[in-house]
Amino acid sequence: MQTMNSMLLVLVSIMISLSRMAELPGTEDSTVIYRDQPVVAQKLQKFIDSGLKNFQIVADFDYTMTTWDPKGTCFSVIRTYPGFGEEFFAKADAIKKKHLPIHLDFSLPEEVRKESDYQWFSKTIGCFVETKFPKSLIPDMLEASRCRLRSGVVEFLKLAHQHNIPVLIFSGGIKDVIDAMLEREGCYFDNISIISNKLIYDDNDIMVGAVKPYITASSKLEVAREDEYFTRVIRDHVLLLGDMLSDLKMASCVKYTDILSLAFCNHDNDKEQYGEHFDVLLMGNPGFDRVNELLRQIVGGGDTGEAVKSEL
Repeated sequence: MQTMNSMLLVLVSIMISLSRMAELPGTEDSTVIYRDQPVVAQKLQKFIDSGLKNFQIVADFDYTMTTWDPKGTCFSVIRTYPGFGEEFFAKADAIKKKHLPIHLDFSLPEEVRKESDYQWFSKTIGCFVETKFPKSLIPDMLEASRCRLRSGVVEFLKLAHQHNIPVLIFSGGIKDVIDAMLEREGCYFDNISIISNKLIYDDNDIMVGAVKPYITASSKLEVAREDEYFTRVIRDHVLLLGDMLSDLKMASCVKYTDILSLAFCNHDNDKEQYGEHFDVLLMGNPGFDRVNELLRQIVGGGDTGEAVKSEL
């Protein structure tokens, strides 16, 4: 009899747990792939139960918050500006063609890829310096470029701001371009922090270089570990958004107990490898619809975070 009662208690406990399991968006959608649906649901439920005071968002920028386009990155905003001329384009394109294959070849030793990324960055900055462009030209460069936020990103950032959720944009791109993009779209809110490369300007606001050490996709962790954000914002639950395996390292600087990782998997041949490491894959260059569904669940079950607004 005692054994029967114990079994009934276990069954009741399981039923209660299942009834409180968060709903996962897109489970019938072939473009949304879950590594382990019950585990993701459990993480999401923890986020909801813990409240927004324990929740933060860490996101990459290029190809994560922006659409996948070979000419749609922060660097491409400057590199493809039509006012620079053919000689500049030829030089910048030659640098990219040399280093991009190394950047994308994850079979190479990590140190080889890091060194190549550093050289790519350094040479490209050198090209930019030669153009002597003024800081005031960046909004025009952005307007002329193919760099676009994914649909739903503005809504995502507005929702996070409304609920005082810290958002860290952690990018190997160019902060000046990210700033201009968010300002143009009206979503550069006071809860957003950005760790990215800053351009240097002289007294006449002419671009003359970039702040060292450089932040590249392969060196994010080493360069940014000491940033003040990681001591100012301490929250146990992290929603991480990226598009490369190296983006998973962004969370290494954050003190957390649970992390829910989503990847915008822009290439089908990356699906198997990404699926082994990210909790959720979003295929086919989608918007932020599924991400927003997750965030709405989290904010719908939590407080407004007012008590910890002072850390933003």
